Amino acid sequence: MIGLYKIFDAHVHFYSNTFFKFLVKQKPNRADINTELKNLASKGHIEIPGEDPVQLAKRWIDIIDKWKLERLMLLGSIPGDEESIVKAVNAFPTRFSGMFTIDPNSNLLMENATKRIKEDKLKGVLLYPSLYQINVNDEWLYPLYNLIQECSSIIFVQFGKLIMHNREYAGIPTVTNDEFANPKDLIPVAKKFTGIKFIIPNFGAGMFEETLEIGKQCPNVYVDTAGSNSWITEHPTKPDMRHVFQKFLEIYTAKRILFGSDSGFLPRGYRYDIVDNQMKLLQEMRVPMGDIKKIFYENMAGLMNTV
Repeated sequence: MIGLYKIFDAHVHFYSNTFFKFLVKQKPNRADINTELKNLASKGHIEIPGEDPVQLAKRWIDIIDKWKLERLMLLGSIPGDEESIVKAVNAFPTRFSGMFTIDPNSNLLMENATKRIKEDKLKGVLLYPSLYQINVNDEWLYPLYNLIQECSSIIFVQFGKLIMHNREYAGIPTVTNDEFANPKDLIPVAKKFTGIKFIIPNFGAGMFEETLEIGKQCPNVYVDTAGSNSWITEHPTKPDMRHVFQKFLEIYTAKRILFGSDSGFLPRGYRYDIVDNQMKLLQEMRVPMGDIKKIFYENMAGLMNTV
């Protein structure tokens, strides 16, 4: 607890050893894996953790205990790294929940998703439409949505500008298709699958007005506040964070906004500055204490049934 507020961070990347190995394997004309990992670590000034994800999970427990945080949503940020998330959550089930990234074009999509959600009890999936170049309303994804709805799971859907520093450090270009980056594409899906809670991270990552619009039409769509929100500097209207929060509080209300830090890399560890800056801003805006509690803890705990 920080002051009067408990924190359930909705957006923390669990960058395991396996994550980095899967990442560098995508590099064309690569050197051997160990050399690539060393180069990545050097370029990004980051640490590649050891092979045991439980040890990495223990480090994160130490980190969040230092900052007095209650829970984290751990995001498995590359297809294939589901087992790391499962092991971390199983080791500390009262402190972590977990989600995993899917390759929506894989023929094993449903087999893997069913196992991870029904058997391993992960809480949902991350979908990157512009990276995998698929529209969220593609009927190929409907069986996945049916599974998510049946299991009362959640879906993070990344729209807007996609910045992936890990790929940059590994020397792998992030090739996206903006045709699939518009949150408005989610409107017919959210209206069809009303039992799913969809989360759009980073306030829409530059798709500001579009994300507000879907909030007006779809009460089962949430946003998270994750990270530094650098998209603001490139947005045509150059809104400041106060204006961003004001508009989302107006449209989504405090009940559909989730705090996220976008932490992940070691040795940097937890991005406490994100908590501090956003908490102080909401207090300066005189947002009611009850609403701040919803944003920083209660909403995510409610989605996880851990209130």
